[in-house]
Amino acid sequence: MKTPHELLTFLADMAHDGSIFFRLVLPLYVGMIILEFGMTAWRMRQKPGAYRWSHRDGWTNVAVSSMNMTYDVVIGILLPFGLYYLLYTQYRLFTLPSSVWGWVAAFLIHDLIYYVDHRISHRTGLFWAFHSVHHSSQEYNVTVAARGFFLNGTLTMPLYYLMPILGMSPFMILVVNVVASLFGIFNHTRLVKRMGWLEYVLCTPSNHRVHHGTDAKYLDRNYGQVFIIWDYLFGSYQREEEEPTYGLTTQLQTNNPFAIQWAGIRWLWQQMKTAHRLSDKLRYLWMPPGWRHDGPGQTAEEIRARTTQPQNVALTTS
Repeated sequence: MKTPHELLTFLADMAHDGSIFFRLVLPLYVGMIILEFGMTAWRMRQKPGAYRWSHRDGWTNVAVSSMNMTYDVVIGILLPFGLYYLLYTQYRLFTLPSSVWGWVAAFLIHDLIYYVDHRISHRTGLFWAFHSVHHSSQEYNVTVAARGFFLNGTLTMPLYYLMPILGMSPFMILVVNVVASLFGIFNHTRLVKRMGWLEYVLCTPSNHRVHHGTDAKYLDRNYGQVFIIWDYLFGSYQREEEEPTYGLTTQLQTNNPFAIQWAGIRWLWQQMKTAHRLSDKLRYLWMPPGWRHDGPGQTAEEIRARTTQPQNVALTTS
């Protein structure tokens, strides 16, 4: 059994030689996929029809994540952490200590920044064009966790660069991000129902299933990655009642990983083309998905206002 100091040293060694993803995160992720698949197959035999697993969708998620992994190895890790190092050494406002409270503060700072960045991704057309890749699966399992736009973390989460300015060293950022990412993988499952009092503190699988729902009451809710407290504080919390319908409200009818990568950008371009004035075209970049320049649209707020009871509707955002 490693002591906390030995564990941090072990993580630091993997961080320095760039192998932390391949030696730690990837094996754990593959293990989660195998475990969930096995449990799902067993439950499908016990309760036929109660669970589902689309092999085509799962392999699509693996293909999308492999494309992202290739990019990360070349650019997606080196560039952000190079910038983290520059900002930390030259522009940090203070230094978080390597004490228990320093690490607690680091986790809270990371999760709050994630919440704000994630909320922006759902509330602005440009960032939704990137983030919608993650929501495009009509299934909900741990393979969906790695389904994302290939520039995630480099250009699509700009507020992450506040972390080194707020005193988080690149090593601290790496450790916190790895732990938070592993938790984010865990909460992409249908197998875990509710987790008692933890539902009020953590972004459990139940809380995160809401986030992936296309049902009107579930739209733009539960943005947290590890903690759900931010959603309580900022009015974006929604309890899971019935199981959501997953995916996009206008579903992508393809398993082509390249088509999925660019579907959001293509959607945004089509929206902008409908406007004649340049000012309206540009507004599609920062207005919420579903906003229309020529009258009432299909933003989450407009849909909820028109919906008198829970039902699945054709929306623009999820």
